[in-house]
Amino acid sequence: MTTETQAAFARRLGVNRATVTRAKQAGRLVMEGKRVEIEQSLARWHATKAGRTDLDAIHAEQRGATVPTTQIETATDPAGAPADRTQYKAHYENQQIKLEMGLRRGLRFLLADVSRESHGLGATLRAGIERLIDQTAPRLAIIHSDEERAILLQKEILKIKSMMKSEFAIALRRMRSRTEWKT
Repeated sequence: MTTETQAAFARRLGVNRATVTRAKQAGRLVMEGKRVEIEQSLARWHATKAGRTDLDAIHAEQRGATVPTTQIETATDPAGAPADRTQYKAHYENQQIKLEMGLRRGLRFLLADVSRESHGLGATLRAGIERLIDQTAPRLAIIHSDEERAILLQKEILKIKSMMKSEFAIALRRMRSRTEWKT
């Protein structure tokens, strides 16, 4: 039974000494007086360690340290991936399949197509607003009544609304035709 100081054990694990102190207080280390019993403490440390073991190996490799595996770790994790990770992986694979099905059925669209059409719709809206300003400014200048001005603006805004409504329908048809062509 070999023992070492808490600081040496922390260096062995590649962690801060305070982490070893917290592990000692939690009962995760086997102590022999004030010294840490190496083999049993390493086994208990790795058996009670939480978090992602795949990241621990990557971080240890970057530090230049090796993360020893215990028999408990290899027995519970034969495939090399924790159960919760495989569960999440399966969940997101299912979500991706659902997205692909939505693409094929025309319920979802590719980001590039949506971006292209939204930029086109934005340009159409901007042109409509600029046209509204250019065409109504002279007429608004000669109208003296606020009610008549409001009526004129409401009529012009209704024209822009109907134009945008038809443009949305056209953009949707274009996106659907691109999606059908790709599948």
